[in-house]
Amino acid sequence: MRRFRAVSFGTGGRLQSRLPMQTSFFRKFPLFADLDDRELAAIATVAKPRRYGKDDVVFYADESGDIFCLIREGQVKVTMISPEGKEIILKLLGPGDFFGEMALLDDEPRSATVVATENLELMTIWRNDFLQILAENFDITRKVLAEISRRLRSASSRIESLATMDVYGRLARFFLDMARDQGKVLDNGYVAVTRPTHQAIANMIGTSRETVSRLIHDLMRQNLLISEGKTIYLKKTALDQFREEAS
Repeated sequence: MRRFRAVSFGTGGRLQSRLPMQTSFFRKFPLFADLDDRELAAIATVAKPRRYGKDDVVFYADESGDIFCLIREGQVKVTMISPEGKEIILKLLGPGDFFGEMALLDDEPRSATVVATENLELMTIWRNDFLQILAENFDITRKVLAEISRRLRSASSRIESLATMDVYGRLARFFLDMARDQGKVLDNGYVAVTRPTHQAIANMIGTSRETVSRLIHDLMRQNLLISEGKTIYLKKTALDQFREEAS
């Protein structure tokens, strides 16, 4: 993994001016959707853009934390390294998601490493500005706490599945979580989700890439899912079957 080189971004390779972005841009983030124009303008004043290339590291585990990050475009993986040196992917985050809040709230080092899995554009807010935003906007504070709680529940669910389920059950739960978090329901009886790589899935459910590939091909032969490029189409009846496997 390469250490990041973050820059302000614009068009034609030129650095963007430091003028605040329009408030309508920040309203696209669920975290800020309920704020009025005055509150959004205050956030736009302190938020700064950064760009990262694929495989660039946004920050490492155990570093001190000083920025809060909102994903404008692209995707990151939140990772840890096991004692055996194996990468464990805790979460994949995409546009509209945020990260980096824990170290700002508890003043402890970063708990995980965050790496861009594709070209990435972030909006970043420094610690003091972020804490002031939370102090002045309870709705944002509530949403941040709700997301932290959701991630803790997800982590507890993953720990349970790793401890009690076979690999098929863990894969079933993974697909259920993807369908719930990002699935787009289609009229043809399928749910469309963006597919991580087989290696990324393996690193999230604690198995090998070869095992993931074999199980996915088995599901494709049963017509329970269709894989086209970066999209997987999960049959709704398959999701019902996955719920039984993951229960």
